[in-house]
Amino acid sequence: MTTNNLTANKLSEQLTNLIQNQFSGRLDIQGVITTWSLYFCLGRLVWASGGCHLNRRWYRHLRQYLSQVTTDDIRLREGDSVQYWEYLVLIVLVKRQKITGEQAVAVIKSAVLEVLFDILQQEEKAPLAFNIDQQQVLDASLTLINPEKAIKEAQQMWEDWTKAGLANISPNLAPVIKQAEELKELASPKVYETLIKVVDGKRTLRDVAVFIKQDLLTVTRSLIPYIRKKVVGLTEIPDLPKPVLTMIAPPPPPPTSRIVEPVPTTNLPGQTAIQPTSPPRTALPKTAPPAPTTQPPSLNRPLVAYVEDSALDCQIMEGIVSKAGYGFVSIKDSIQALPMLLEYKPDLIFLDLVMPVANGYEICAQIRRISTFKNIPVIIVTGNDGIVDRVRAKLVGASDFLSKPVGEQKVVAVLQKNLNSASSLSPNESQTQSLGYQPS
Repeated sequence: MTTNNLTANKLSEQLTNLIQNQFSGRLDIQGVITTWSLYFCLGRLVWASGGCHLNRRWYRHLRQYLSQVTTDDIRLREGDSVQYWEYLVLIVLVKRQKITGEQAVAVIKSAVLEVLFDILQQEEKAPLAFNIDQQQVLDASLTLINPEKAIKEAQQMWEDWTKAGLANISPNLAPVIKQAEELKELASPKVYETLIKVVDGKRTLRDVAVFIKQDLLTVTRSLIPYIRKKVVGLTEIPDLPKPVLTMIAPPPPPPTSRIVEPVPTTNLPGQTAIQPTSPPRTALPKTAPPAPTTQPPSLNRPLVAYVEDSALDCQIMEGIVSKAGYGFVSIKDSIQALPMLLEYKPDLIFLDLVMPVANGYEICAQIRRISTFKNIPVIIVTGNDGIVDRVRAKLVGASDFLSKPVGEQKVVAVLQKNLNSASSLSPNESQTQSLGYQPS
């Protein structure tokens, strides 16, 4: 791990620097007694972990977002100590269609906001230390979060928290009833009955809020009068034990699928191998992932994928590609791009440059990190075909450019050029020649 030599000493300043430098790796934030970790891909947030209650956070997310998942469905191998095991579990659950991509994104956003909030609260008490590790890069196939938007949202939450007079109260503290008889006199019968059930010193303020399905700030403010009268106290509690979860191997592909083998679940940097076990004891309802607009019409001809959020552009491209005799699949959701590309394994990928959440450069960089796609032609589709864009595209591994608006002659020429030449050129040669550069 390398110490960050940047002069920034605030979390927001660190994030700004990492965004500008399109940082990929892990940022560790060391507080007085606690460490948090933020994971980045090209300046975007992938995951957040650490803190005093890492396992509690997972159980809380299970209750709040993944209610259909039980501990019988997933298990990490005994002895696993991967820092980001929760993220690995989310990836496998999405691949196995136990949860949707939207549910996984909800968990990621919640984890990021909780971690950022706790860091901001710690930052008010004492200086933080920052360290970076550029080798710790996660699979970013689930989502990419804009750090600027995330920190602004966390700062707003922190501002609301302080305005409510809660600056010295951590949401990781657990409320406990100290004087039950006095509480019974102060509270209404309904409130008293609720407090007796949930305020037991075993749940943090965050846990209580999720348990009763109420906003954290509202729950905490409602307890303040009882805390001030010392009939309810706040105490620190330990983290829960790491869950023992059963990780199940992905189901075999259907006979008509293009996938010839299951997508590996152990190819992430630093990941500990996950061992398949027997099926779960309780069958869970399957939730199908977002389907592509067009299914591949044939399995014995080259398949072309188009990652593009515009339905009209997809229709135009489909007409041209199908007429030229190629199979076609369109992917409109950039968040689902990698999972669907892994499922269909196309022979060539058209990739729109401007899309919400993640742009074409970011997705291209992710594609090239996957061994399956090392030699697959990736064509950037853009309306801005300048030298800067070409250089940047080359750096992230793009094979070629296609200018908008797309036309039949241009598309067919690109298809013939890249599909015919890809097998005879090395990846570096193919990228260099098609982008207009001559090898030295």
